[in-house]
Amino acid sequence: MTSDLAERFSRSYSFGPFMLIPERQLLLQGEAPVRIGGRALDILTALVERPGELVSKRELMARAWPNIIVDEGNLKVNMAALRRTLGDGPGAAKYIATVTGRGYQFTSPVQRHGSSGLAAPFRSPAPRNHNLPIATSTIFGRTDTIDAIRRDLGESRLVSVVGAGGIGKTTVALAVAEHELKAFKDGVWLVDLALLKDPALTPNAIATAIGLAVHSPDALASLCESLRDREMLLVLDSCEHIIDAAASCTDRILAEVAGVRILATSREPLRVKGERVRRLSGLGAPARLSRPSAAEALSFPAIELFVDRATDSFELFELRDIDAPAAAEICRRLDGLALAIELAATRIDVFGVGGLLKQLDDRFRLLVGRRAGPERHRTLVETLDWSYGLLMESESTLLRAVSVFAGLFDIEGASAVSEVAPAETADALARLAAKSLLAIDVDTDGVAYRLLETTRAYCLEQLRISGDDQVIRERHAKHVCAVLERATAEWAERPAREWEAAYGRILDDLRGALAWAAQDTANRSVRIRLTVSGLLLWNHLSLTEECRVHVSQAITELGPAGLAGSVFEMQLQVWLGGATMFTQGLMPQARKAMQRALDIAVQIGDTDCRVRCLRLIGVFELFSGENDAAVRTLETFASIAAAEVPSAVLEAEVALGIGKLFIGQLHDVRQRFECRHQLNLEDISDTQLLRRHVRYLSDRIVDVTNLLSHAQWLTGSPDTALDTARATVDYASKTKHHLSLSNALSWVCPVFYWAGHYDECGRYVTMLDDQARRHGFDVRRPVAMFYRAALACAQGDDAAQGIDDLERAIAEFHSTRHLARLPFYLSVLADFQARGGLLGDAETTIRAALDRADAKNDLWCLPEVLRVQASILLAQGQPDRAELQLNKSMTLAQAIGASSWRLRTALDLARLWCAPSRADDAYQMLLPIFSEFTEGFETRDLAAAADMLASLSTLQRNRGHS
Repeated sequence: MTSDLAERFSRSYSFGPFMLIPERQLLLQGEAPVRIGGRALDILTALVERPGELVSKRELMARAWPNIIVDEGNLKVNMAALRRTLGDGPGAAKYIATVTGRGYQFTSPVQRHGSSGLAAPFRSPAPRNHNLPIATSTIFGRTDTIDAIRRDLGESRLVSVVGAGGIGKTTVALAVAEHELKAFKDGVWLVDLALLKDPALTPNAIATAIGLAVHSPDALASLCESLRDREMLLVLDSCEHIIDAAASCTDRILAEVAGVRILATSREPLRVKGERVRRLSGLGAPARLSRPSAAEALSFPAIELFVDRATDSFELFELRDIDAPAAAEICRRLDGLALAIELAATRIDVFGVGGLLKQLDDRFRLLVGRRAGPERHRTLVETLDWSYGLLMESESTLLRAVSVFAGLFDIEGASAVSEVAPAETADALARLAAKSLLAIDVDTDGVAYRLLETTRAYCLEQLRISGDDQVIRERHAKHVCAVLERATAEWAERPAREWEAAYGRILDDLRGALAWAAQDTANRSVRIRLTVSGLLLWNHLSLTEECRVHVSQAITELGPAGLAGSVFEMQLQVWLGGATMFTQGLMPQARKAMQRALDIAVQIGDTDCRVRCLRLIGVFELFSGENDAAVRTLETFASIAAAEVPSAVLEAEVALGIGKLFIGQLHDVRQRFECRHQLNLEDISDTQLLRRHVRYLSDRIVDVTNLLSHAQWLTGSPDTALDTARATVDYASKTKHHLSLSNALSWVCPVFYWAGHYDECGRYVTMLDDQARRHGFDVRRPVAMFYRAALACAQGDDAAQGIDDLERAIAEFHSTRHLARLPFYLSVLADFQARGGLLGDAETTIRAALDRADAKNDLWCLPEVLRVQASILLAQGQPDRAELQLNKSMTLAQAIGASSWRLRTALDLARLWCAPSRADDAYQMLLPIFSEFTEGFETRDLAAAADMLASLSTLQRNRGHS
């Protein structure tokens, strides 16, 4: 460890190869960060601050769990994890010594660096590219297996670790994954399929684990699309209960995604082409009838594991020669199953080695012939039976209750499902953890627990046998509702990442509770409440399609549940309308849902929901192309928001601004948003706050800057518009909110197309298409299709194919009823039809554009539509009519302040006047329009206008000389 590194911090400690930097919550070994839980790090800090001194258990617990009463078992679990991290083993305490009954002492020399002054700036470590849990256990006897599996992964894209339950498949897979972290550019990701109840959600579980949001009904296709350019290792853990779905997903991913490799764990192979199978056997133990010494026994991995876990449970335990044969017999009886050995070893403090063997012997004799199935599986079940049978009634009751949790749970949750006071629950959980029946997540904020998959399955069966299953599951569902309702109340107040860290993990419990509620019509009310409470979480995680499906199902239950017309129906209908509109298009059922929600909101006097409905209906009308109706709706929204819901004023102004933009009030829109909302996206550095702006499905800052970029380009500020567009995409990308990013991309593509920045436009088109395909935003795919075709035509690629693609894109707009900007889209098609000699088709198309613009008051693009009509008339040999339409276009553009359209039309008129030798008129007409611009001189139209003015000036000089 270099002194230079130490000097970068105001306070740090070095010992052995390690450096501890408390202010960064960072432990380094050499130059590499060490993965360690937050509680363990707090304990280590308390010890190294006082090297050589006794630090009591009470002091350490107060340091690691301030203001929380926890059982001493929590300290023991974290101390064991800390010792393994530092390399301390049984009988080899290099750093931390136990002072029996009193506490712990840090025994290694510690050097302190820095004592005063401010710490120098420090660059945070790179973002994590994995979700692997922190290893809290030493692995015994699997080194060769781990190395072999790593070689297998180098040669095969699918490796399955197969073996009996409890044999250590997950432990081995995670160890392999740890070794492979640097081998995959896009990371290593654990997918815990043990949590999954519905096989159909397998692709969703994979997507969630790697941080992708899947909105499409075809989740597997979207997942493959998202993974297409990635290089990563997926660890699919516990596939056996959904083996067919896991195999199907694996097969398709491997077929379509070249850069992904998969490491699976299961009790049976996936039987997918190319699979390489590694079967785990039990850990080695001394041969039967042998009488090994303690040293001889410890050369076997099963004995090493037994002693390690026994020491964790009882710190004074030491394997003696006299006990070694009994320990060997215990491990043999347990068939070398890692979990069974751990469970047995935790009771060493009660029975001792000899007593433990007798307990197991008696228990197994009673169970002989009672169960069928593979020998190793019977051994594990028998061990679980034995461990479970030794529990106090309160402990076994609690263990059964918490088995309903899908993954991590806390003391509050355990108390809720067991209906036991939190203090008693905390003590019981700590005792269960000390007996290896629960695992403590040492990397979480607060004390959290989880059941191992095998133990969970066993406890769920015990819950079923007890007859308490339905009662416990109902409590679980109500607890999930309560947590999500609290999350909703906190959403606007907490930074997004903090909020997601606190509540994101309940998603699997929400799914499980919904699956349970759907099984019995008696649970209708609970199912509806669960769905409503999950709305914000689904939206925050961009799970729009999953939300839409559950909301649709819940709505069908409203009538039978007696909740029609209630606040529950209102909330469900408004979200159904919005989710349907953004994923499937502007369908009648979306509009119907919004109106139903509005009617209920008015009836029950819910103003907040009323303005939400008005906004959605206004947006629906906007993007249906009903501009005047939309403006009326949004003016109502804005007036109510201003009077009664101040927090919605910005959204109201943005939505109304879009309507005013479409009807040609360009300067008013630009001035309003540049003067009243000076948004500089570069100043938004705290990305934890970004997602607070997602109130109505899409981010409000994205909505504002989308609108600004269009208003800026139209009113003659091309460079400013391009800068705003780039900043919008950059900001939207940081939000990680896929719907907002999709919205941003669909708005910025036209800005770059208008400016003639075709390469940059193409990049954004590709991003938009990728977002739409990955996340199921079907309404955005025609936008990407349209601009890709327009770019192909503009850049001289296959014009015929480009025109066909433009026609298909416009047909897609009609199929989704997304008819906003349709006159502009038609004008682009007509322009390229005319250039391709299809004058009849061009005339028909431009007439449709004009009719649509007149009928729907689409003034914003009408000057461009008239300009294109003039070009068609000119191609048809009608220059007089063409000039008339060009003048009409310029007059309208000037009236609405569309400087960029006016310049483009003036350029066409100048070209027309050059032909009959009206160069002077052309110059005098074009120059003042060009001179109004103060930026954008490298954009297409301004560059062309500058060239035209230079040519006209040359013509004037030449004529003067002659």
